[in-house]
Amino acid sequence: MNKSKLLLLAGFITLAGASIKAQKAGPFDVNASAEFASPKKHRVSDPLGYGKDGIIQVNMRGIESFNFQQFTSDLKFVKENTVSTDGKLNEHVSYAGMTKLKNKTYMFLRDVNREAKTEGISALEFLPKDLDFAGKAVPLFQSSDKVRTVSFVFSFGGAASVGGANQGIGSASDYGYNFVLSGDETKFLYTYSLAPKEKKDALNKDVIGMWVFDENLAKQWGGEFEMPYTEAKMDNLGYTVGNDGKVYLLAKVYEGDRPKESKDKDKKVPNFHFEVLVYEKATKSPKIVELKLDNYFPKEAYIYEDSKSNIVIAGFYGKAANKPVDGAYMVKLDVEKATVSKINGGYYEIPTDVIKAFTSDREKRKLDKKKEKDEDNDIGIDHLVIRDIYELSNGSTAIVSEQYWVKVTWYYDNSCKCMRQRYDTYADDIFVMSIDASGKLAWVKKIPKAQHASDAMGIGLSLNSFVTGNDIHIFYLDNIKNANLPENQAPKVHQNRMGGFLTGVNIDSKGDVKKYNLGDIKVYKTNFYIRYFLDGGNNNLISTERRKKKNLLFSITSK
Repeated sequence: MNKSKLLLLAGFITLAGASIKAQKAGPFDVNASAEFASPKKHRVSDPLGYGKDGIIQVNMRGIESFNFQQFTSDLKFVKENTVSTDGKLNEHVSYAGMTKLKNKTYMFLRDVNREAKTEGISALEFLPKDLDFAGKAVPLFQSSDKVRTVSFVFSFGGAASVGGANQGIGSASDYGYNFVLSGDETKFLYTYSLAPKEKKDALNKDVIGMWVFDENLAKQWGGEFEMPYTEAKMDNLGYTVGNDGKVYLLAKVYEGDRPKESKDKDKKVPNFHFEVLVYEKATKSPKIVELKLDNYFPKEAYIYEDSKSNIVIAGFYGKAANKPVDGAYMVKLDVEKATVSKINGGYYEIPTDVIKAFTSDREKRKLDKKKEKDEDNDIGIDHLVIRDIYELSNGSTAIVSEQYWVKVTWYYDNSCKCMRQRYDTYADDIFVMSIDASGKLAWVKKIPKAQHASDAMGIGLSLNSFVTGNDIHIFYLDNIKNANLPENQAPKVHQNRMGGFLTGVNIDSKGDVKKYNLGDIKVYKTNFYIRYFLDGGNNNLISTERRKKKNLLFSITSK
């Protein structure tokens, strides 16, 4: 590292005893609380952000005792309270998470009836001002049979979030349950899948429980629904619950009985399509709407409700099934007509010059040859997934996406005389698209990034983001050599678990991009898994990190 970089870093970070003073660069502040301890045998859980009212750190000893520590929005300790759950919970429960709705906060628990081999979810209200629970846990629903359980999420490369970082359990998957919050945060959906009756996917039809409640825990509707296709033909991609209580299930449906089968074996034509299954109160069978994009082929799809109460499907398209991503699309759902229609422009091609930016001269030559060979003179982008979708105050929509994939390699292991799998996870360039209020593509920006992990999880990889006004803020760990990268060079690789510098990127409404170095994370002497930071509700991201036997609360804030 040269002298100027050392001086720059010294200006960002100052250690004073056990505390870390604020780092500042451009519009960003990275603050840390003083070290604090949780009570004996109470493990640290996620914090809850209450905006200007501060942050509540949750610590738990199993489900028997909870410790709540209140901090101001600038991370000053205020008070704490340790409470017992004796007499408040049902038998055979386990912790599923805590989340904040519009006006209420609840702890959710997995509620198991071992004799009947059924289970469900119960909820216990939490009072932020009192740092205590209220009343007893309320049972929400019970399954009719054994629930298919999931012990962990295998890979991160998946669905986008709408509006940025999740709050609490947001849309997390725990023990096979999926929790989804409505756009206005006054309703929530719980889903689960029953254990399959048939072991073969080609024979089994998934039975999914869907239960909708308001923020006072009043059930709106619910039940268990058999899917219209076998598991071999249908992949569930995600759910959204509308402000009106309707549930929209986005599914990928294969043309043949198996995913690899193709209707006509034409590699240019996909062997799948996307459908939206719409469920509502007092109906057992869903309305089904197929996603069709004129002459384009959707490669990914994400569903959400926008501020105008439209159910929007957004994603990426290609000009053929065997081609990479060529651009993005946005369409809205008309349930009554069983159609989708373009939102103004509808389709937004990613310019070639943007794709070629921040690549080496050798890579540019490869891309030029690829373009010459392509019948449409396209380059395209592989492995592109949407991370966040934002509706900004000027009426525009911003799509934040990232190249992310997991490579699986088989090799022979002499130690066991057997074949094993090796995993490599890659989280590379970021692409940000702005669609203006009239539905036209305003700009596309590429933020160069190259991250790698020698595992299937890639915990320290990827990004997080939030917006203030019409500015988009993106954060990730990077190699210091990429601080001032020219457009004719490819980014150097940041290896997971090897330190790295926290990079903050600000993109304004005109598409002007500015990068800021927020310091070496080794200074924190703890993990800094940026993609797991949560929405603090105060133009910030928050996380609690362990540091030896003490804890630190972090906040990344935009001024």
